[in-house]
Amino acid sequence: MRIHRMLTIVCPVAVAAAFAAAPMHANPNENSLIRIGMLATMFKEVKPAMFQAMAKPFYSLVEEQTGLRGELVLVPTPDEMREQMDAGKIQFGVFHGFEFAWMKQKQPALHPLMLAAPQFRPLRAMLVVHASCDATGFADLKGKTLAMPTNSREYSQLFLHRSCEALGSPAHAFFAKINTPKNAEEALHDVVDNETVQATVVDGLAIQGFAERYPGRAKQIKVVATSEIFPPSVVAYRDGSVDAAMIQRFREVMAKANTVPLGRQLFSLWLLSGFEPIPADFHKSIADIMKVYPPPSAIAKN
Repeated sequence: MRIHRMLTIVCPVAVAAAFAAAPMHANPNENSLIRIGMLATMFKEVKPAMFQAMAKPFYSLVEEQTGLRGELVLVPTPDEMREQMDAGKIQFGVFHGFEFAWMKQKQPALHPLMLAAPQFRPLRAMLVVHASCDATGFADLKGKTLAMPTNSREYSQLFLHRSCEALGSPAHAFFAKINTPKNAEEALHDVVDNETVQATVVDGLAIQGFAERYPGRAKQIKVVATSEIFPPSVVAYRDGSVDAAMIQRFREVMAKANTVPLGRQLFSLWLLSGFEPIPADFHKSIADIMKVYPPPSAIAKN
């Protein structure tokens, strides 16, 4: 099983580990259903049926530890997540950081609860070419072939598409061809081989891993463009959809998730250090990313 597929499979159970960390005693709302929305783009390689199958441990663990019924909901788009939270159909939602910024602009009642803290920071996307290439950025690669891994993080996709659009063309028209290797490592090997692929867009974690596994080949690539720092994924809630006691309890158990063996194992597989409190500069970080990557026109209207 490839590492990326493993990460997506353990993701829901990692959320469940948060509940396991600090059992909640039965309460008057013990029959309540807590629905947690997760974006489909976080599970690109997982079919809906598989998602539901791997979510079953979450349901039983949540009920055992909290007395509440839990349900994970796969949501196609950030806008739909926001709308379901507005309607009270979802109590908590997990957003990519930049998409939370977009939805917060549309719905000020959305609030960040915790960050899903990545082990590797900062979150940046990078344009990589062969060390012998004269290119200094996207502009010099027009008409070339790009390798874009199928498991690319959403912020890498955003960096690619917005960079090409800034130069006057959508990515599929900017490049002569976009190959879709199965992972970042394969894409970087393609760039090193320098036969049919001239560039790739990957994140910092991919480059670090490539350098550690293939130090000789890593010397044959170079980064010619780097994105701004993207905020991590966010667990969010909407004012009025969840009572204050539940919000506080949810925050407490998430903060302790990495203190139990199951939580630590799952976070390690998911390349997370755990859930963290919202930092003081979080709102500035999402305001900054909004300036560079405003919402696309298709979802910008209220």
